[in-house]
Amino acid sequence: MSEETDEPEPVRLILFSGLAADADVFIPQKLAFPRLKVPAWPVPEANDTLDSYARRMAEALGPPGRMVIGGMSFGGIISLYAATYLDPLAVVLIGSVESPAELPCWLRLMRPLRPLLRFFPVRLMQFFLRPLASKFVRDRWPRWGGLARQFRDCEPAVLKWSLARMLDWETAPQLSCPVLRIHGDWDCVLPGPETADTIIPGAGHLISLTHPTQVNDFLRKVLHDAALRPVVE
Repeated sequence: MSEETDEPEPVRLILFSGLAADADVFIPQKLAFPRLKVPAWPVPEANDTLDSYARRMAEALGPPGRMVIGGMSFGGIISLYAATYLDPLAVVLIGSVESPAELPCWLRLMRPLRPLLRFFPVRLMQFFLRPLASKFVRDRWPRWGGLARQFRDCEPAVLKWSLARMLDWETAPQLSCPVLRIHGDWDCVLPGPETADTIIPGAGHLISLTHPTQVNDFLRKVLHDAALRPVVE
């Protein structure tokens, strides 16, 4: 006669893709973590803030539970806000920032230009960037080819809204769970702090694709540590 044991609920992993990116940015992670969920970016509603947008995404993900959430680049910022509604065991930032103070100088200097984003010719730029997004370029220069492919395939409305929210971002939510970070030390898009939990030498911005082994090892440890936390009734 076998004894019945109450096994803890498996820890879910939810990752938000980056600015102008889709779920393909996490292909290596999907292979390593079959239960990984990467939500699609909904088109923002009128007057959406970071908080209201993240709240709507969190509601679509179901009730809070034993989970680790995080994101790449802009997706990491969204995950910070979603965490206030999902009560995760931990938040992971992959090539992302934790507060507006960490945004690069070039981005902060662009804040006065935010009203002009409505005139940003996204479709035209996507057309001219097609050669840079080709497989030939991605195979030889994955860092730049990957960024170009993301931009080529993005939804203009989501891109413009995301850029605007980064430019007017003033305060970050306060979380009670750990915020764990992995960054490439050659990231020129969102340079990471020297205090990141894991720093990948020679890596750029798209570390989920260019350095999947290190990113997967990082996520595996986070999930392992989260699973050891007791279930709170």
